Amino acid sequence: MTEIDDLRWIRLVFVDTFGAAHAVALPAGRFAIAVENGAPFDGSALEGRARHFEEDMLLLPDPDSLLSVGGDEGRVVCTVIGPDGLAWLGDPRTALVTQLSNLGLMASTYRAAAELEFYVLLPDGRPVDRGGYFGAAEGPGMGVTRNASERLAGYGIEVISTHLESGPGQYEIDLASLPPLALADALVLTKEVLRDEASRAGLRVTFMARPLMNESGSGLHLHQHLDDDRSDTGGLFDRKGALTASGRSFVAGQLSHAPGLTALAAPNVNSYKRLHGGPEAPGDIVWGHLNRSALVRVGSSGERRRAIEFRLADPAANPYLLVGGLLAAADHGISAGLDPGAPFEEDIGGFDPATSTSMPVRGLPRDLDGALDALLADDVLVDAFDSRLLSRLVDGRRAEAEAFRTQVTSWEVDHYLDEA
Repeated sequence: MTEIDDLRWIRLVFVDTFGAAHAVALPAGRFAIAVENGAPFDGSALEGRARHFEEDMLLLPDPDSLLSVGGDEGRVVCTVIGPDGLAWLGDPRTALVTQLSNLGLMASTYRAAAELEFYVLLPDGRPVDRGGYFGAAEGPGMGVTRNASERLAGYGIEVISTHLESGPGQYEIDLASLPPLALADALVLTKEVLRDEASRAGLRVTFMARPLMNESGSGLHLHQHLDDDRSDTGGLFDRKGALTASGRSFVAGQLSHAPGLTALAAPNVNSYKRLHGGPEAPGDIVWGHLNRSALVRVGSSGERRRAIEFRLADPAANPYLLVGGLLAAADHGISAGLDPGAPFEEDIGGFDPATSTSMPVRGLPRDLDGALDALLADDVLVDAFDSRLLSRLVDGRRAEAEAFRTQVTSWEVDHYLDEA
């Protein structure tokens, strides 16, 4: 833990309903007071762009997360409490903390590594370079990525590797596995550090799911396992690396709740330009081992261990809500003894579900409204989160979807302006 005597200012960081990070700066001398009593702030900031009402709330710093982030400035992660001193379940981080306390053994042993994809852009929005998948080219984009990785290592977050992705200016950072809350905190910090390093280089970083027309989308893949894996009882994998009954139910739970999870994993209108839009972005609810278009893929992670990879999410997802939803779905799968059926290993692009008699395939929601409908219809996911949190999330995203529908795009003008 960073020594408070070395700091003059401390940023109290929190995340709103939609996953955007915010902060309040305190003189370091007031940090102990904030840890004891909380620091006042306007809780309507939790509503992000949808904020309407002033709400007097308190930020409660997690002292174990205090970091020195350069010079005499510190950074600490916060949860939100009400004026009565009780946890405010409308806060995404508080929602995950509460859920972890309710889930018991699986939540305490769950770990996930993360593959975070993003684009590095010039100030005018053009890609910073034209590298290829796992290309060896060096450039300013790789400089941003490596500098961010070195800073993250200094903060105690292990980076397994970084590399060029398939799109121009597209990169990936792979984080080593972490427990649920630490993983969500690390993803927020990773995005913050990447943006800061890009700004220092006169560049931009975007975590949009698909920022460039006709180019690859960006995903956030989570490689999940349990601490007690590789045992024949209780773990997700047996000693030979095959899924146990619990492992199959874990997969089945996340597949069963995939329509509702889509609203958490693919959270905005742009997310659906990535889904259904390429060979490696899932569009259907299937699992497999070799199939890279599968929603869930069972294989090895970058840490060379067996893992269950969830491939639906994109980097715009609120990590606290995403991880909470995945845990709720997996826990239901295990407690209900669900089975995922046979793995699907063929190319989904060449598969016609209308002619299949042996492999029924469900599609994911094709737009944000459909995903929000599926979330509200999923009793397990609804019960996993506070009603105020879900209400703010759904209302805010519905407003975005409605605003998007009123836009006249260049595609429409090109196709219809002179139509008879």
